[in-house]
Amino acid sequence: MKRYVYLIGACYTLYSCKAPSYSYVPATMNTTAYSHGGEGQLGLVFGSPGFAGKGGIAVTRNINVNAWAATLPSDSGYSSKESEYSIGVQTNENKNREVTSFWVGLGNGSNKKVRTDLSGHFNRLFLQIQQSVINNPLGNARFDGFFGIRVNYLDYTGTRQDKPLNDILYYYEPYLGFNVGSKNVRFEFLTGLAIKNTGEWSHGVQVWPWFGHIGVIGKLGKIQ
Repeated sequence: MKRYVYLIGACYTLYSCKAPSYSYVPATMNTTAYSHGGEGQLGLVFGSPGFAGKGGIAVTRNINVNAWAATLPSDSGYSSKESEYSIGVQTNENKNREVTSFWVGLGNGSNKKVRTDLSGHFNRLFLQIQQSVINNPLGNARFDGFFGIRVNYLDYTGTRQDKPLNDILYYYEPYLGFNVGSKNVRFEFLTGLAIKNTGEWSHGVQVWPWFGHIGVIGKLGKIQ
């Protein structure tokens, strides 16, 4: 039990420490790969974007819909609210329990930062590609491992120090993670980087370059 307390404390410290110049803290994401039609997932996580809830369902074996929402109460004067919705397509599971997933989606939200007198709202389009191994036996437990990349198009409209701050930018998010636990309830860990186009790091909306979360997810339905 102490190990989990220490882990949560360490992650809180990491996720709470953010550079003073950032304008936007990126969202984390849905990463569930589904094993059959009708399977669902629900999760509660904590990390860089604050407290988040996420969920989804496999409409068929190969098509799924997902949602994610987070709120970050004032942290050193920064606060935000963001949500996203996506539709996904994935390949059939092979003999090694591997699947490839593709998602397209839309996110939107708002943020404020007292230190720089920043306030704005934004819309975000994204394409996400992921490779996963799912429901892999690990002793008496089950393990999912995954890695992928999400490409984001962010349209931000706001003000900073009473001056307009309007920016359109691309940023890229390579990530990896895992979840482990019983067939239906698992601990999840996710971490990744947020990378703007070369030469644009310090211009316009400055994206905090790291994201992650820890939490618990539930898989709904019959899991092998």
